[in-house]
Amino acid sequence: MITSAGERTAFLTSLLGHRWTPERTCWHVAALVELRLFGRVLPHVEVPPDPSWAWMITAIASHPERENWRDVAPPLAGLVTAADGSLACLGSLKRAAHIGVWLAPERRVIHCDQTLGVVAEDVATLRARGWGRVQFFEPSSD
Repeated sequence: MITSAGERTAFLTSLLGHRWTPERTCWHVAALVELRLFGRVLPHVEVPPDPSWAWMITAIASHPERENWRDVAPPLAGLVTAADGSLACLGSLKRAAHIGVWLAPERRVIHCDQTLGVVAEDVATLRARGWGRVQFFEPSSD
């Protein structure tokens, strides 16, 4: 597990810009960040080569891992109170269709977008890009 700020920065920077592939999806990037920075093992999820919005919404809403995470109060006026390493579920409507990891010191969500690849964006940028629903989840056991 990465513990120093310098190692954290180097690791996160090494991820940025990588393209989305069926082997490097939003879930895979979230799982890698959770493991390397927070020592949490997320289960493997087999993502189809061209997942539909319906598939992503269903996968996020119904996956058994969801039971291991609790909701955090939504951001007010852009202020996120979620703990470092919380999962960030993003959606354009009422249901989450995308996932990333909240990086509290950086005030960013790192995620892998099918168009942009791996990026780290603040909540305002996420919303401006169409992710009107930003919901955070902290581990239930921490």
